[in-house]
Amino acid sequence: MKIKISILIAICSLYIVSGSVVRAQQTPDTILYNGKIITMDNHEVNENIGTIVQALAIKDGHIVTVGSTSQIKALGGPKTTMIDLKGRTVSPGFGATHDHPMDFDQVNPYIVKKVVSDDVHIERFISAPPDQILNQFMKVMQESVQKAKPGQWIRISILYGDDYQWGPGVESLLGHQINKQLLDTLAPNNPVTLRSGFATVMVNSRGMEEVRKSYENERVKFDYDPGKEVSAEGKGGTFFLRYLDQNVVYRQQELREIYRQGLSWMGGYGVTLTSSGLYTPGAVEAYRTLDQNKQMAIRLAYSWQWRPRPDLWSDPYFPQIMTTMLGQGSDHLWLVGLWPSENGANCTTLPGTSPEVKQREGECHFLPGGQQETALYYMVKAGGRLAGIHTGADSDIDNIISIIERASKDAGMTPDQIRAKRHAYDHLAMSPRPDQVPKLKNLGMIVGGWNLYIWEGGAAQVMKDYGEQGVQWVVPRKSIFQGGVRETVEIDRPIGYTNLTYMNVLATGIIRKGRDGIVYAPQQTISREVMLKSATIHAAYYALREDQLGSLEPGKLADLVVFDHDYLTVPVDDIGKLRVMMTMVGGKIIHLVPSLAREWGMQPTGAQVELGGHAAQW
Repeated sequence: MKIKISILIAICSLYIVSGSVVRAQQTPDTILYNGKIITMDNHEVNENIGTIVQALAIKDGHIVTVGSTSQIKALGGPKTTMIDLKGRTVSPGFGATHDHPMDFDQVNPYIVKKVVSDDVHIERFISAPPDQILNQFMKVMQESVQKAKPGQWIRISILYGDDYQWGPGVESLLGHQINKQLLDTLAPNNPVTLRSGFATVMVNSRGMEEVRKSYENERVKFDYDPGKEVSAEGKGGTFFLRYLDQNVVYRQQELREIYRQGLSWMGGYGVTLTSSGLYTPGAVEAYRTLDQNKQMAIRLAYSWQWRPRPDLWSDPYFPQIMTTMLGQGSDHLWLVGLWPSENGANCTTLPGTSPEVKQREGECHFLPGGQQETALYYMVKAGGRLAGIHTGADSDIDNIISIIERASKDAGMTPDQIRAKRHAYDHLAMSPRPDQVPKLKNLGMIVGGWNLYIWEGGAAQVMKDYGEQGVQWVVPRKSIFQGGVRETVEIDRPIGYTNLTYMNVLATGIIRKGRDGIVYAPQQTISREVMLKSATIHAAYYALREDQLGSLEPGKLADLVVFDHDYLTVPVDDIGKLRVMMTMVGGKIIHLVPSLAREWGMQPTGAQVELGGHAAQW
């Protein structure tokens, strides 16, 4: 009997010890308490933002539990970092569905000046009103040529201003007063690339020689086209923007550091997930190395494309091998979609206000029997997912929907299998039409949403060219929401050198106010709750990681932001003024402004703070 009692005591003692070990192992690393935490645990297409709690606990980068302050604080141990939010509002981290960090980081002077020295190549920035640019450009070029060694690259960026206000004026100079011939005259012995504050790029003759050396037998695809030398699209623009910096101008070590700082910079806006296109070997290699070295501050769900070669997709082997790679990667970098063809065109079913308007549209890109249609058809038929693509107006969306339906049917897919793909398209510059929304819903498609297009003048131009009906189709969020289709949020502008933030992007989508003060198509405005869901949980669905991201639920990765004021209660007109005070990715603080750092007894951190951005003063 004594032996049995001894065994029982031993078993109980072991159980108690084991239980203590388990509890110790579950002691949170970090607890945030006394806050207003929006969990976003409702995933549906509605205005319900889910449960709001006071506190949450984090262990090993994941959320352990959420609840009241008293409940969660009781879980803390001696090594738990306790953060008193003092009533501040917290939300899941933001998703930037279409952002181009691999392109736009190179026009952020805070980053580039930190990374690139004159020993690497000559890098200069001009930020001035259009009437002063030519004079400044001549001085900067003269200084750059004097400084440069023979054969060394000179790269000059002409920015659009702190409020992105000088874009039209800058663009009107490029290709006219400032052109390729002028670049050749000023720098006969140096390759020169001239970049505008967005996408326009010009390269001189010496620069083209370097491009041809780099691309060898493929150079014919990228020969300079004088007719498109200042275009953001076509041979003369897209190639130089998308590929030149990443594969010819920058060395890998500088490119990696620019991208590392750029991801951290985006984290300062509250962005914890960006979904965008990668295309060049240079960009893919840089991000892959950062990921392997655990140096990615935020997550990148990328689409892959090689638009100069849509013919590759007609080879059955190529789309089959590419589709097997979908979803592969890590928690910070994974392949989320394929983009096998050219951008969608601005072709619409609307008549336009003049014949000249229709002439400017040009042909749709996904025409039956064309190379673009063939590429998309074979990719979808092979089981691929369309995502990350630039699109234009409603006529090309008709074509894209038709191709997806036909290719999926020919592949023998069931309706549920088609919806499971979650094909996606971005921008919504003049789409979808109301009758297209049910088709998107039936196919399980997800859309982006380029809010800044409204603010910077796109809606005003559509009003001029197509009238009120056209404006109703410009990022028509209310129609999309009412149709039950998931919509996300795009930035798609290099806001790093401006006063703009992600909160301006959200506010524009809610209010639909242009820079001119006019509210365009007020019938398409949506609530702040719908916009926040679009920026968080729906962005996670776009990235195919809603089981890990997009909401603050137990078991998910701890990606979150802390605001300076309550997003849910500030006047709507003040949403754009909100500041992100702290950003956390996987339980690690990647952005923390000085004032909050002092309050919490921590060190401020993040590229926006460390490189002297606006957040360094907060």
